[in-house]
Amino acid sequence: MHRTNVHWGGRLSALARGLAATVALALPLTLGGLTLANPGSALAAPVATQSVAAAGLDGVAAGNAAVASVDLSGTWNFTPAGRGATSIAVPGGGWYKQGFTDVNEAVYSRSITVPDSGQPQSTWIEFGAVNHQATLSVDGRVVATQTTAFTPSNFDISAYAAPGTTHTITVNVKGRGALKASNGRYLVPDAATWSEAIPQGIFGSAFLRVYPAVYVSDTFVRTSVANKTLTYDVTVRNTSGSSRSVTLTGSLSSKNGTAFSYPALPSRTVTVAARSTVTVTVGPVAWNLGSTSYWWPNVPYRSGYRAQLHGLTVHAVTDDGRTSDAEYRFGFREATQNGDYYYLNGVRVNFRGDNLQGADYDRINNGGKGDAYHTLPGFLPPSSGNGGWPQAVDNYQRLNYNVVRIHQEPGSPYMLDVADEMGLMIIDEVAIRGSQSSQEWQNSVGRDNMINHARALVLRDRNHPAIVRWSQNNEPNQSGQDSEQFEKDLYAAMNGADGTRPIIVEVGVGNNVSLYPGMTYANFAVIPHYVDGFGRYGEGLVSVNGRPDGEGEFIWPACNNKQGFEWFATATAAKRGKGATDLRPYTLLSAWASVVPGVRSTDFTPEEGGHPIYGVDNLPDPWSNPQIQRVQAAFNPVAAIDLPYWSASGNSDSNGNFPLAQAVPTYARNATVTRNITVFNDDLTNTAVGFTWTARL
Repeated sequence: MHRTNVHWGGRLSALARGLAATVALALPLTLGGLTLANPGSALAAPVATQSVAAAGLDGVAAGNAAVASVDLSGTWNFTPAGRGATSIAVPGGGWYKQGFTDVNEAVYSRSITVPDSGQPQSTWIEFGAVNHQATLSVDGRVVATQTTAFTPSNFDISAYAAPGTTHTITVNVKGRGALKASNGRYLVPDAATWSEAIPQGIFGSAFLRVYPAVYVSDTFVRTSVANKTLTYDVTVRNTSGSSRSVTLTGSLSSKNGTAFSYPALPSRTVTVAARSTVTVTVGPVAWNLGSTSYWWPNVPYRSGYRAQLHGLTVHAVTDDGRTSDAEYRFGFREATQNGDYYYLNGVRVNFRGDNLQGADYDRINNGGKGDAYHTLPGFLPPSSGNGGWPQAVDNYQRLNYNVVRIHQEPGSPYMLDVADEMGLMIIDEVAIRGSQSSQEWQNSVGRDNMINHARALVLRDRNHPAIVRWSQNNEPNQSGQDSEQFEKDLYAAMNGADGTRPIIVEVGVGNNVSLYPGMTYANFAVIPHYVDGFGRYGEGLVSVNGRPDGEGEFIWPACNNKQGFEWFATATAAKRGKGATDLRPYTLLSAWASVVPGVRSTDFTPEEGGHPIYGVDNLPDPWSNPQIQRVQAAFNPVAAIDLPYWSASGNSDSNGNFPLAQAVPTYARNATVTRNITVFNDDLTNTAVGFTWTARL
């Protein structure tokens, strides 16, 4: 056999991101058509991506202004509808996880004692999440009824429970099975009808909190890289019986130990009427701290990377001298949509990642099935023998996934906090889905519940810099109920509560990305699923002029076999070569379940059936696995790929082999060969790519 090794090295200049130049090289073994990524970035790329070594992973959410907090976790009385009284752990993952698998409605109760703060106060019962309708009473007196899905449910009991007194609270909760329209559809967004183990009842957390009578109840931090400004909206709640004048001041700090010369923040004075709330805007304030002060994702992957985060402390003083303080963590960054592309901090960004379906992990029997996000070790802080959610984020990033759509079941606040800290971009999605046509959108009650849920999710999560997009609906075209007006209402709810991020709808089979001709909003796009059909290899891409192109789901249900897993690499590379801005094969957990630490391939049955290919039980060293290595290569932000060569073996075989022997070209001795190599630059900083190649014949 004649073997020739040919080497060429060079450096190619191009703007970060996209496709640009073609270079032909005259060599004995000819390399032709060197295609490079070209961004057309709106702002200059930063000089360097900030990597902060100091900060740990504390998972600290935005602070609240409580002056006293009582953890209500523990054993509560529990009476399922039509049954005798028993007990249950709260939060405990909800009632399904604790063996009450056929319960649709139940009453929780326990005794509480209200702390006395020594000043006029406001007392609240706060649940991290309730699925879905909760009616809270104090000593038999109804306080309020709230209908929620995966978001907080908070009740003001100030008028029912004086400081220092003891009371019995009861919470009558209706799960999804008790909230159905006459046609059998759910009146609430239940995330995944196909999963029996979706959390029901109270879950996440449970607290009694005491606040000053006048206090800072919320703050939304808005940052603009384009304008180099910081603006924040402070909501002040007055629960007292008198009007109050409130003076607000603020200060900034670094949450990573890196020193910055922060700007001074102006004070504001506002009058808040009795038993009302007022939101006051502070800013815009000039932010001239440079790109090292910005929040950047961990792209390209660096082990131990920590993103730059900042703290905003808000101090409120009332005209009677009472005070309230709250701190909010944020990242200075700007996520935008401009025509065909997405941008982060003015630099074009292409998304390559996953759709994390928590409902699959809910099926793991970990002391019962359900609520994986709050109870499964792989989604929690690191513990003995398990790296927890920080290890899962590192696995995604090491795989060269730069984004995760937390799909249908909203993630926990801790999960979002860690994504902020480690620089993993998130698409935050509602629990509304058209698939199975199982949710009621036309009945006014169901419709309102969907819209209110979309708004509540944004209000909960909008201070997280890791969230770069909202997803307002999943496959609505398969519901038989969708309308442009419904989608406009969802958009208005989410954009009205935020206004700083792009919003998408992900449509199912049919790929009609022009379903909503009246939704011409500059920050809105429709992302299709399954362009090439279900369970098939394909290289298709649906393009829409003036809107980002991509594919939010492809490959499923073949994702749980080795051939389909190979398509994660080969199909993604092919579609990437066509300029797609957003590619997310569905779904990594069916191929590599232990991307979330500690999960075995036998632990659950995914939506499509069968079992995942790989888990901690059969893949102790994932990074030496050739399929995972192939995915790493296909998703690498800076990559040189012979796309025709990859395409020839793109369909792979039942064992997931690559390349296929029959697809490898052969050449005569001394022949001149031309190969087209596509060079991708999805780095967020550098505008030149070093390129070296070797040919082995």
